[in-house]
Amino acid sequence: MKRSMARILLALSLCILPGCLTLFKYSGTEIKAGRVSQIQPGKTLKRDALEWFGPPMTISAHSELVVVPKASIPDNEYRVPRRQTVVNSDTFFDLFSSEVEFTQYHRVYYFYFSESRDLTYYFLVAQYDEIDTRFDKLWLLVDERTGIVEGYFFKEGIRPLHRPG
Repeated sequence: MKRSMARILLALSLCILPGCLTLFKYSGTEIKAGRVSQIQPGKTLKRDALEWFGPPMTISAHSELVVVPKASIPDNEYRVPRRQTVVNSDTFFDLFSSEVEFTQYHRVYYFYFSESRDLTYYFLVAQYDEIDTRFDKLWLLVDERTGIVEGYFFKEGIRPLHRPG
């Protein structure tokens, strides 16, 4: 009797105690701010940048449509997540429009890194999710003739807006 009562109490306590699960999800190659600070416009070579940051998400010429993969953000289960978006590359070039006069040899190399943390708490009859996502984005303006990085633009720790439903 005592033994079966102890088992019942143990089973009930396991059901009542909350549980927790944390998942981390990464997309892209990590962009280290220390490496970004080493970029010297007009001096840094494209091959050095590719060694530091890995392959870019996209490489775009002026006035073309570019397919950009979307970062891995956990999405609401009722919506279908989009895995890519089409962007006019002029939005990338606009970042550098005050610095350089563009030629047919200019390309923008776009890099991103995303990190998502999904923390889930489990209770007897309920579940609570907490999702936090941040992005680092880097754009490099490269002259393909010379292989030199002529400018860069870096945004670190961007957090998207999460809209309900």
